[in-house]
Amino acid sequence: MNVSFLDLKVKDKKFRQKILNKINKILVNGKILNGIEQKIFEKKISKFLNSKYAVGVSSGSSALYLALKASNIGKGDEVITTPFTWIITSHAISSLGAKPVFVDVDKNFNLDPTKIEQAINKKTKAIVPMHVAGKLCSMKEISNIAKKYKLKIIEDAAQSICSSYKGKKSGYYSDACAFSFNPMKVLNSYGEAGVVTTNNRKIYNKLLLLRHAGTVRYKNSFNINNSNDISLNHKIDTIHASILIEKLKFLNQVLKQREKISRYYTNNLKNIMQTQNLETKETHGRYLFLARFKNRDKLRSFLTRKGIETKVFYSPLVSDARIYKNSKKYDLKNAKKILTEIVALPFHESLNFKQIKYVVKEIKKFYEKK
Repeated sequence: MNVSFLDLKVKDKKFRQKILNKINKILVNGKILNGIEQKIFEKKISKFLNSKYAVGVSSGSSALYLALKASNIGKGDEVITTPFTWIITSHAISSLGAKPVFVDVDKNFNLDPTKIEQAINKKTKAIVPMHVAGKLCSMKEISNIAKKYKLKIIEDAAQSICSSYKGKKSGYYSDACAFSFNPMKVLNSYGEAGVVTTNNRKIYNKLLLLRHAGTVRYKNSFNINNSNDISLNHKIDTIHASILIEKLKFLNQVLKQREKISRYYTNNLKNIMQTQNLETKETHGRYLFLARFKNRDKLRSFLTRKGIETKVFYSPLVSDARIYKNSKKYDLKNAKKILTEIVALPFHESLNFKQIKYVVKEIKKFYEKK
């Protein structure tokens, strides 16, 4: 049996036709950019995330970059973040002339709030937590530290669109929050798209400028080069906005299916693996199923021979990437240990339980042999 790590095929014929009809409608009316769907999507996602403002952009990478820039992070600033993430988290910081500062992670693979204060100095301007796999960071603790030292919080919420703790979703504690909707995400489009949320009107107005090359358009004026900020084109297009409007309708259904898969893995492999812990009244965003396994590399080779595809996240640690070899970093022993044991198991709503049971059976078989 073959079990793929991810399956992006659109198998529901009715849903596929519905998406094609939406795209065709946009192609006919010609509003490829700045269509009414963009405003509808921003309003709906803002409501879903309990945020005052939402600005649709062209990717999750653009979302984080613009969230930082609109929060006035710039040259010479230091930004505390995690080494256990995709490298774009630090690239967004570095692209503004700021410097990422790496501190260790906790048992849930997230930024460890107990390690943050050691890295704060006069140059520190912000903290960028990333919610690994959809498990929220300890945001209350991080928020308390940010308030104590008057730092900004900009969340990398690329993986946590469905996450919450005691009813508080990603973005509740931060100045600005960046989400990704690429095809791999729980809420996804069929290409790159993202959104920035904020409750700060000043940041919101800055985001509107920055996503459109920093330009201001005045009614009844032919001038298109009125620019107050240096920026590039980060606009979301109408087609992606329309797809996301439709996908939002099924988001809870998708999360429920992923939750069932996660529960099966957890209940049947709990004596073999270590995975993220859930707090009472917490909803995990279920982007990935990450767990720590002994003899990781041999396990992966064994599963590959059995037709089961797995992945390793995030290698190398961002702090060990060549571009960041001279960056400021503190003791990262947890992150380094986790990286030697971490495995991402097949995890998507198209999996059937015959496949899931097969994955569990083969993992158990590997450790029985050991």
